[in-house]
Amino acid sequence: MDLVIRADYVVTLAKDRPILKQGAVGIEGDRIAYVGRADELRERGEIEIDARGMSVFPGLVNAHTHMFQVLMRGLGVDLPLLDWLKSVIWPLSLALTEEDVYWAALLGAIENLKSGATTVIDNHYIHTSPRNTDRVLEALRQSGVRGCVVRGYYDRVVPEPFREDIDTVVRESERLIREWHGREEGRLMVGVAPMTPWFCSAESMARAKELSDRYGVPLHIHTAETKAEVEALVKEVGMRHVEYLDHIRLLGPRTHVVHGVWVTKREIQMLAESGTHVVHNPVSNMYLGSGVAPIPQMLRSGVNVALGTDGPASNNNQDTIASLKFAACLHKVSNVDPTAITAWQVLEMATVSGARLLGLERDLGTIEVGKKADLIVVDMRKPHIAPVHDPVSALVYNANGNDVSTVVVDGRVVVQDRRVTTVDERLIVEKATESAMSLVERAKEIEF
Repeated sequence: MDLVIRADYVVTLAKDRPILKQGAVGIEGDRIAYVGRADELRERGEIEIDARGMSVFPGLVNAHTHMFQVLMRGLGVDLPLLDWLKSVIWPLSLALTEEDVYWAALLGAIENLKSGATTVIDNHYIHTSPRNTDRVLEALRQSGVRGCVVRGYYDRVVPEPFREDIDTVVRESERLIREWHGREEGRLMVGVAPMTPWFCSAESMARAKELSDRYGVPLHIHTAETKAEVEALVKEVGMRHVEYLDHIRLLGPRTHVVHGVWVTKREIQMLAESGTHVVHNPVSNMYLGSGVAPIPQMLRSGVNVALGTDGPASNNNQDTIASLKFAACLHKVSNVDPTAITAWQVLEMATVSGARLLGLERDLGTIEVGKKADLIVVDMRKPHIAPVHDPVSALVYNANGNDVSTVVVDGRVVVQDRRVTTVDERLIVEKATESAMSLVERAKEIEF
């Protein structure tokens, strides 16, 4: 074995043996070769990780973020979405350089890794330079995280500097797919992302869907995030967001509906029948006061729901483990029902459902022989976690990203004893901080 991890608990999420006590995981190359009791694994690994007092989980999937926003943490607090965009995100975004984007993406990538997310979907939509998205992908490549960058765009309603013509969107998206999709033995992926049905024309979204179908890549769309956006579209076309996406034939098994806060029972049925996925971002929805997505109803209807942190300017971190607790507690209190959603369900949202969202359920999401070796080890000897009666409950309700000790992606240890092994963390924090301070000063000179 190349790598062996022996732990108090191995939470496999597999249907036959979901939790193993005193378990072990053996890895050969980039695949899992053994899952079982530690005392039955006689073979030693070239690398042995002693995880006594710890638990092993499948790597988490952060299904929606905007990593460039790490440079904007803590700015524009206590504002609703549209005011937040106009007063903070859009002005600062116009001042972004390629270097800013690169250092932000590196910091965002290692933040995700150290918080237990081995896979991240980054929605990058700021194109002050045509190579901004390439810099994000390069940062993901260097960090060792499994990443999908969905290229976002606007072509209407928003201020002119952010609009792109659809020919440019298609040309650049195709270039990125051809140059980056599938690189690093499949660890890097590319998708397309009309930003919202309100900010994108039907023609542009139809062409984005054509790209998704042609190349088999995700179509990722902010949908029904706020009541105001839904009302604006109803006033213009007489349809709500999901109704409209169904009308123009954008729903389907490669489509990600991000947020889905303001949807009706009929729209939930449309999502379920079409096989469309939903990405739930509970912290962002609370932070911006957007509302509460009807996630328990979606789950009961058979909709695949994944979990995201959203960007660091509306969270203000990318701690997927913290989002587990927020997701569970938000729906318990909003439904006045402690059984509305369970710890198991939110953990599945961040693992099994996240893998399914990307069409990677055969490779990711559970700890089983033959699957990709994307794993995290969580130290449960901490005072705020111990004693552990149930490792799933402990992860969801007690832990946070700082409790992640070891992270493995593609069989490679990318975080060991909370230290990133792939890049210089101290340098990245320093460079990203310099970029952030410079960005704020430069943005003051931009008239918006």
